[in-house]
Amino acid sequence: MTLPSPSGSRACLIGTAGYVHLDPLPAVRNNVQALADHLAASDGWQLPRENILPVVDPGQVAHLVEPVRRAAAEATDTLLVYYSGHGHLDDQMQFSLSLTGSRHNEPWTCVPFTWIKALLADTRATRRVVILDSCFSGKAHGLMAGAADAVRLQAATAGAVVLSSASEDGPALAPPGERYTAFTGELLDLLTSGISGGPKVITVDLAHAYVKSALAARGRPLPERTGTDTSGALGLARNPLHRPEASVQARLPRGARLVALAERLNLSMEPETLARPSVGAPDTSRSRYEMLDKKVGMGGMGTVSLAWDHFLRRTVACKTPHDGLHLETAFWAEVRAVAALNHPNIAAIYDVAEQGGKRFFVMEYVPGQPLSELTGHREVEPDDAAEIMCETLAALEHAHRAGVIHCDVKPANIMLTPEGSIKILDFGISFLVNETSAHPLWEEGKIIGTPAFLAPEMITGSVPSVAADIYAAGVSFFLFLTGEHPFPRTNLHKLFIATTEEPVRVPSSVRADVPAAYDKIVERAMAKDPAGRFPTAADMRAAIAAVLYGTPP
Repeated sequence: MTLPSPSGSRACLIGTAGYVHLDPLPAVRNNVQALADHLAASDGWQLPRENILPVVDPGQVAHLVEPVRRAAAEATDTLLVYYSGHGHLDDQMQFSLSLTGSRHNEPWTCVPFTWIKALLADTRATRRVVILDSCFSGKAHGLMAGAADAVRLQAATAGAVVLSSASEDGPALAPPGERYTAFTGELLDLLTSGISGGPKVITVDLAHAYVKSALAARGRPLPERTGTDTSGALGLARNPLHRPEASVQARLPRGARLVALAERLNLSMEPETLARPSVGAPDTSRSRYEMLDKKVGMGGMGTVSLAWDHFLRRTVACKTPHDGLHLETAFWAEVRAVAALNHPNIAAIYDVAEQGGKRFFVMEYVPGQPLSELTGHREVEPDDAAEIMCETLAALEHAHRAGVIHCDVKPANIMLTPEGSIKILDFGISFLVNETSAHPLWEEGKIIGTPAFLAPEMITGSVPSVAADIYAAGVSFFLFLTGEHPFPRTNLHKLFIATTEEPVRVPSSVRADVPAAYDKIVERAMAKDPAGRFPTAADMRAAIAAVLYGTPP
């Protein structure tokens, strides 16, 4: 979380405000001037003015390229390249930066972004920041891959990061009458106004999350971010509202941490199998669901595979029971459990079908990454873990109110989507509190579930309850915070003894930067006596939110 060295850093700020074929953009000149002032200020990078190269209304290729070349040649610590103006796509969908003399449908009058990329790849600077405030600027994320890889090889602790104000096929916004463009205006407001109770330095990830949230609240185009896995810690500004004596954490908007985490992990939105025709009426003579050769999960009850719904033309997930476990009551217990729920953090069920002699149920396809792959990941900060649990507990709260106990809450059954949302999966062994017919799995005295997440009373054969899910949520929170299990045992017998008899370790004993408040939440959630735990998922969620967001418990 360091700021660039003033002597070893350079900033090239380019703005094209006047055009031949388009309306002028007076806000662009204001963008460049304000950013230059900020970078020179005490709260910014404290760059000497000679290390800041402002370029307004470049009329020739050399007017734009040469300042970038100079900055790239001189920088040894951090290189910042900023562009604001109209972006251009040619008929090959290649992204270019406009000059004042650029003409519509004449790409040779613009500057291809690949030229800028080449200069960035050659610089000695160990850290590179590219900020593009233009239409179609999302195109640059793919184009920067080579340069980002080059930086990763040069400096493992630094990185290259690209922030863009728009998607690769969408517009940016310069609202009439406003002093700055939409994206740069929000960025400048954050960097100059600061974050109350926030950290000493405003990093790339913190700034991106705040700006994205602010733009979303105003219904404006959303920015995008890519970069190496360490680039989020690059400092953009000193936080003028930082108070060393303050103990509160930075209050990010709800959901912002998960959005930033998903973007840092570069999660894929859709599988390649989604390419299908989208016109004409469906062929009702064929099977509705085309099973695809891609398994996305396997549990104790069945296998989950991707399928294509020919009627509604969408990718879905189909769960088929394992051979020998296709018991009518077990199958319908899971179907009814999920069908009773309607919550944004729970994967929805669409249909029950039978094809080729096999019965299966059709669910929402959830792209992303199961959180079992993230436990202990260096990208997951304690507050990221807390936000994961807030969303997970919201889903459990909804399920419990509907009389559904999940019974297998664990990171492997929690998915982080590319959009930064959480989805709970796999209700295969869930317990329906009000179900009159007994679930075939839940026989008296039988132990069901994943051993490492079983509550002490579940080990002795008790009937599942809300308290059991709360305990499993506590174990999951411990894992997200530390990367370790609270009772690391290789022997099942020893694990069960530890679960029922040993005191719980606090997460901060494993990871020193875990707040003490999170220690207390984990301790209460994992109390040996169910009566000592949080009474409801809502209560546990409120306790976490009080620390994370500053809301009252």
